Amino acid sequence: MKKTALAFLLCFCFLAAHAEQDPWTALNQEAKRHLINLINIDTSLPEPDEIAAARYLYKELNKHRIDWDIFIPNQGRANLMARIKGSDPSKKPLLLISHLDTAPAAEGWSYPPFKATVEKGNIYGLGATDAKNYTAAYLALFTWLKDQGISPQRDIIFLATSGEESGSETGILWLGGAHWDKINAGFALNEGGGIIKNKDGADIIFAEASTKMYMNVKVTAYGTGVHSSMPVNDNAVYLLSQALAKIAAYDPPAKITSTARSFFKAIAPLQDEDGRTTINFLLSGAPQNQASAAEIMALDPFFRSQLKDTLNPTVLSASKDTGSASGEASAVINVRLLPESDPDEFFENLKKLFEGNENISLEILERPQTPFPAPMDGTDELFASISKTAGKLLPDAITVPGMSPASGDNEFLRKKGVITYGLGPDMDPLSDNTAHAPDEFISERDFFNQLRFISGIVFDFAYGKDLLPLTPQDAPSADDKSKN
Repeated sequence: MKKTALAFLLCFCFLAAHAEQDPWTALNQEAKRHLINLINIDTSLPEPDEIAAARYLYKELNKHRIDWDIFIPNQGRANLMARIKGSDPSKKPLLLISHLDTAPAAEGWSYPPFKATVEKGNIYGLGATDAKNYTAAYLALFTWLKDQGISPQRDIIFLATSGEESGSETGILWLGGAHWDKINAGFALNEGGGIIKNKDGADIIFAEASTKMYMNVKVTAYGTGVHSSMPVNDNAVYLLSQALAKIAAYDPPAKITSTARSFFKAIAPLQDEDGRTTINFLLSGAPQNQASAAEIMALDPFFRSQLKDTLNPTVLSASKDTGSASGEASAVINVRLLPESDPDEFFENLKKLFEGNENISLEILERPQTPFPAPMDGTDELFASISKTAGKLLPDAITVPGMSPASGDNEFLRKKGVITYGLGPDMDPLSDNTAHAPDEFISERDFFNQLRFISGIVFDFAYGKDLLPLTPQDAPSADDKSKN
C-alpha cells in the first residue's frame, strides 16, 4: 500500500508540473528533441540513410496513434507521409513538406556533423538549417495537433521526402508521378524563405514565392598533354583559367520579373532617400534609367540574384598525376536562371564568348525543365494567413513574396498546381547562411521562433483560430534553456 501511495504521489506531482508548463515551452522542447535526434542520423549524400530517419519519424507517430505511409523508391531511400483529416472536404489540404537527406559534410567541421552539439545557444550539426529543422518542427507540431483532438477545417499532411539534394528523383518527382493521388494537396509550406532582420527598421518576412532555374554547364579546355618536366604554352589548365576569366567578366543583362517588382516595391519604404530613388528608377523610370538603376542595385549580391542570371564555377577537373599535365581540363559552372529566362538562349550567349576558339567546348550537363511554373503572387488565402501570423508575431514587419536564388522541391509542387510558399528562420542572405557549410547551425532562439511562426500559420489556415496565444515575445533565455 505504501508503495502504491508513493507511486501515485509521484505520478500526481509529474502531471501537475506538466500541466503548469507553458505549452510553447513543451512544444519547443519536443521540437528540439526531434532536431537533435534527426541530426544524429546520417542522411548525407551520396548514400543517405533515409530509411533510418523515416523509422524515427514513424516510431514517434506511433506514440500518438497516427497512421502513416512509407514510400520506398529503391533500397535505402524513403518518403514518409501522415495525415490529420479535416472536417470540410471542400477545403484543399495543407502540405507541410521537408526533406530527409542532406548535402555531404563539407571539410573543416570543428563540431561532429552527425552528432548534434548544443552550445552557446546554438544547435550544431549537418542539416540543422537544411532541412532537419523543418522536419523536427513539423513533427512536433503535427503530433501536438493530433493530441488536442480538435479537427482542423482542412486536411493537414506531413510529408518528409527523399533526395531533394540530388534532384528529387527519389522524392517529390517520383511521388508526383507514382503516388500523387495519395497526397493531392492544394497548398504547401516548405523551406526557402525566412525573416530578413533589418537593424535600421522593420524586418522583412521573405515568403519564397518563386525560385531560380538550376542549370549546370561544363566548360572543357583542350591542350597538349605532356610530362610535367616539359611545359607547353597550351597547357589545358591555363586555357581553362583564361576561359573562366571570360566567364567571370560576363555580365548578363538585368531583368525585372514580376516577383522582383513586388519585392522591391515592398522594401522601398525601408530604404534611405538614395535607395528609394534608385528603386523608383528601377520600377518606373525610362529604359536607360532602369538599366542604370539595375546595375547599381546588382552591386549588392542578394539584389543581383533577384535581377540577373548568375554563374558560379563549382567543380574543377584536370590531371590526377602531379607528374603530368593532362590534355584536358574542365569546370562545372552552376547557373541560376531567372524564371523568365530562356535556358537555350542563355547557353547560346555563353558559347558566343568562345566563337572561333577550338580549344574550348561547352555542354549542358543539367538543363531546367521548362516551362517553369509561374510564381505565387501573394493574393491567395495561404499568403493571407502568412501575413496575418506575421502581424501577430512581428507587428512592424513587412511580409512580401520573393524569389529564392536557390532551387528545390517547390518548383515541382507549383507545377502540380499547389500554391506553395517557402518560410524559414531568421536569415541573412549573405553572412549567416550555414547550410552546406562546415559547422552548420541554427540558434535555439531562431528555431523556437520558426516553430511559432509555422504553428501560427497552421492554426489560422487549417483551424481558423489560434490554438495557442500568438503575441510578440522572445524565445526562452539561455538560462531557461540550460534547465530543459
